[in-house]
Amino acid sequence: MGSSKTPPNESRGTSLSQEQKKHMAAQAALSFVQNGMAVGLGTGTTSAIFIQLLAKMAKEKGWKIRGVATSVASGQLARSLGIDVISLEEAKNIDLAVDGADQIDGHNNLVKGYGGALAREKIVEYSAKKFVVIADDSKLCKFLCKPIPVEFIPFAKATVQCSLIALGAKSASLRLNPDGEPYRTDNGLWIFDADFKQIKNPASLEEKIKKIPGVLESGIFSKNISDVIVGTDDGMKKL
Repeated sequence: MGSSKTPPNESRGTSLSQEQKKHMAAQAALSFVQNGMAVGLGTGTTSAIFIQLLAKMAKEKGWKIRGVATSVASGQLARSLGIDVISLEEAKNIDLAVDGADQIDGHNNLVKGYGGALAREKIVEYSAKKFVVIADDSKLCKFLCKPIPVEFIPFAKATVQCSLIALGAKSASLRLNPDGEPYRTDNGLWIFDADFKQIKNPASLEEKIKKIPGVLESGIFSKNISDVIVGTDDGMKKL
């Protein structure tokens, strides 16, 4: 995995918290933002930090930034901070998308979707002119191995589950709410978390899952990733 690194920050030699590392990566991603941009706003804790920093910067500089949210939660947060949230149709072109990741392998393939927004994230981030990933270093690994979220139509539950097992998943567990009811995405669909163990060819598996009848999207992201920024104890790294 090739990488470049910023000069170490003042905390070199100390152990930073996960929150500090997320903040470091989110802060670095602001350098890609320009006045007038339509920015895809990701979902999750790291993305929430970026949205907060983006809103603050836009206010301080008097910039007009339009946000395209990948979830209801991100849209609500952005609006509450004064960002003009628009639809994908209104944006026409997304200049930049910034989002976190649940896992990043040695070739910058991603697992995303633990926040349930994988389909909208993929639509926005695969459509963007530039997609920047921000994360703390706990998300790095040699091979993707976390269970893959797969969003699907509830009617197709049995078919999708059998198809995932046929593709090599050791299990495909329906994501549930604390009350035991199926978790529903912002699209009103359900999610399987499919455990494939080590994934040696993420792009191939992404395409195969996409072809299963009833599947909307999977949480494998192997395309259109421009930059990966990671916060570490030794400073910010670009992978």
